[in-house]
Amino acid sequence: MIESPHTPPTPKIFISYAREDARDIAIRLRDDLVAAGHDTWLDLSEIAAGASWSRDIELAIEAADLVLALLSQGSYVSDICRAEQLRALRKGKRIVPILVQPDADRPLHLENLNYIDLSDVTGYGAAFRDLLTVIATGHIPRPTTRITDTTTIPLPKTLATFTAHVPELKRDARAFRRYLADLRDEPWLGARYWWPYYTFYFADVHDIAAALEAGVVLPPANQPNPPIRRTRWDHTVRLYFRPRTPDLFASEGIRPARTRSGGHVPIPVYLLFDLDALLNHPETRFTEGDVTLDGKTYKAASAFRDLPFDVIYHDSWFRAEERDEVMYARRAQVIVPGALSLDHLRHVWCRSSAEAETLRALLSADAWQRWRDKVTTRADHNLFNRRWVYVDEVTLLPNEARFRFSPCDGEDCGGFTARVEVISGEEKGDRYSVEIPDLTGDDDLSVDLSAIDGDYDLRLYLDESLAYAGRFVYGDDVY
Repeated sequence: MIESPHTPPTPKIFISYAREDARDIAIRLRDDLVAAGHDTWLDLSEIAAGASWSRDIELAIEAADLVLALLSQGSYVSDICRAEQLRALRKGKRIVPILVQPDADRPLHLENLNYIDLSDVTGYGAAFRDLLTVIATGHIPRPTTRITDTTTIPLPKTLATFTAHVPELKRDARAFRRYLADLRDEPWLGARYWWPYYTFYFADVHDIAAALEAGVVLPPANQPNPPIRRTRWDHTVRLYFRPRTPDLFASEGIRPARTRSGGHVPIPVYLLFDLDALLNHPETRFTEGDVTLDGKTYKAASAFRDLPFDVIYHDSWFRAEERDEVMYARRAQVIVPGALSLDHLRHVWCRSSAEAETLRALLSADAWQRWRDKVTTRADHNLFNRRWVYVDEVTLLPNEARFRFSPCDGEDCGGFTARVEVISGEEKGDRYSVEIPDLTGDDDLSVDLSAIDGDYDLRLYLDESLAYAGRFVYGDDVY
């Protein structure tokens, strides 16, 4: 057994695991923790015959101070493991994820937590000693925080030198993490419990594809189409504390050309970054509202503690006299000077499967392979407003393309002029185009492609805005 260093009284520990593929490591871990003097609970033997199995697990989690979540392929698909993890989070228990298989995926609610790697049995002893340190101190070592990456893309000199000779974390990083932990425990969050783990960046699918291709998000001033009216904030990357901001509401979705004004984000895609990592970089700042209105930014953990998150995270109706306060707070941001690397990117969130296919079509094969595991289209966490027409599902067949739309419920949906463009042939030299007038999105659309022979690339435009891009390849079930 592995000996424990001298520590103060240790917490009660609950081990959550999947029996089918993590039983052996769970038993070994329990035995070593018990030998090291820790009160450890594992459901192999602690549930007596005839007892209520689920109730005993609930009581064990209730009594625990620390929950070790063993991450394996089995635990990722196990409803029981997910329920144990979520209950522990809801009860405010400390959770330490432990990777026991190198290719195991992590559920969304644990994605943001640092983990102990026990997937290599040859390094078990060192990893277990790290776990004992984590149990005693609550600290899991983090990788170096880095915001700009000058090796991925040639950047302007002012951007490329942004991170030179800076310390790893802010001096008050520990306070930031304490205040973040307190925020995540707030009971009023309800279904928004996961928001404080992330900071949210949205843009049209073309801009997101460019960022994924380059490995960096450029500030507006350095993008291909910079703003006409320049401000100091155009040299920063601004991310939100929350999804569904007023800015997204005003720009999201494909709108009839006659109704477009200001920003237009036909196919919005979110990049979700680790909030802890970005907040604790020494050069980032944050706001309690729309920085373009008053220019106020903050840097210290004490200022973060005082942010009105009950208003920033407000997500229901409000009275007319509260409108200005709520709308201002919903624009609260994390501000990164210069460019933002994708080191701490956790999710690439698309509105539908069709729009995820569009993102893939806009990416090179190498970029898609690099980022595909982070792409999700989950609809159980509502990031989008979904008010205007967009493509929900597409079926590409040898002689036909079928489109299913999400109908528009905006104020003036009207009809779109739809245009389908197809490129085929060995040299991609054969082009086919068809126009469909007065498309509303209330009905499915089927396009005859019997004139096409072989593989093809297809794009759908609504009033000249790209609505879908995909590729049909014979022999491939899914492109």
